[in-house]
Amino acid sequence: MLKPDALRRRLRFYFITDDQAEGFSALEQVRVAIEAGATMVQYRNKSFQLTDYATVEAICRYCQVRRVPFVVNDHPLLARAVGADGVHVGQDDTPPQLARRIMGPRAIVGVSVSSLAELERTELTDCDYIGTGPIFPTGTKPDAKTVQGLSGLQSMAARSPLPVVAIGGIGPGRARDCFAHGAAGVAVISCISRAANPIKAATAMADACNVSSV
Repeated sequence: MLKPDALRRRLRFYFITDDQAEGFSALEQVRVAIEAGATMVQYRNKSFQLTDYATVEAICRYCQVRRVPFVVNDHPLLARAVGADGVHVGQDDTPPQLARRIMGPRAIVGVSVSSLAELERTELTDCDYIGTGPIFPTGTKPDAKTVQGLSGLQSMAARSPLPVVAIGGIGPGRARDCFAHGAAGVAVISCISRAANPIKAATAMADACNVSSV
């Protein structure tokens, strides 16, 4: 299990895979992000099928070799099966308490919280961090909730007892703004996965997060 300070450092540049990026596989996305300096990786695929298992396993093994924590979105059983470091769940997914039981006491458990009202009704005892957003408009998640803006992020960071990761429409310039408003980390998808030059984009994000290649 990561200690609180170590976890905060790992949340800094949080890359999430994009299952809709044409011609750019999830594994290759992860390679580009980690080569640039990504400090944590999440596998996200809302249409996951068992035929995708080998991909998740390969990403997990690559992250292990590079010593970058790897979490799986939504699926604690999948995370446990591939040996992931943790799982991230949404408000309508597996409850954090059950995710913790499945993953064990040493795992990383993150939960999505999109408003202060959700924060108040979310049981955080078994969680290590929260993901909040969208901070800015985003086209990656069609089911995204109301945009919070930087003021919403600042309020969330002030009220949350756990580190806060900002997500939604974040690029290098906006990343700096998120850190200035209390975020422990920024989660990014399309600014890398759908960039004309993903390597250049990932490097710019690493610079904005003040991290270097691991």
